[in-house]
Amino acid sequence: MATQTLLQYLDTAGVSVSGAVTQFGLSPSNRQQFETFNTETAITKGQLVSVDVVKMATDASGGLTAATVIASDFNSATVQKIVVGVAAESVTGTAASPQPVKVIVRGPASAVPLATVGCGVGDPLVLDTAGATGACMLNTAANIGHVVGYALETVAAAGPIRIYVLCNGV
Repeated sequence: MATQTLLQYLDTAGVSVSGAVTQFGLSPSNRQQFETFNTETAITKGQLVSVDVVKMATDASGGLTAATVIASDFNSATVQKIVVGVAAESVTGTAASPQPVKVIVRGPASAVPLATVGCGVGDPLVLDTAGATGACMLNTAANIGHVVGYALETVAAAGPIRIYVLCNGV
């Protein structure tokens, strides 16, 4: 499940021993970190995802909970509040056929649903306390929660937003 980030470049080109310019790639490393989890439900690209605590009923060790994710929902009866990141792809799995899903656990993520009126660059974002599935909202004094990321753009209304996902210890 763990990924490694051994090589990271801050430049797109370098100079060889002979003095020739060598291209490393089209862009510098973006510092995104992905983890692959399993899912037994439908998850849409851009949604916040949480560990599936329902798995504790079948595996008291927590191993299945740590390996399985579900779309985050603050008000769900199944306690889907433990956000681990943002879905990097849309996937539909079932209990009979769990599917792997790639999750951004650190770095920039696009098209994350914002459920509040708007926010500015650098504003802290938390899981939507009103219960919009997979959505975030602006963290205010009224809804202090665990910050899952920060806004990378200013938006005036609810809708998709680019955020920087904090690594929450995955």
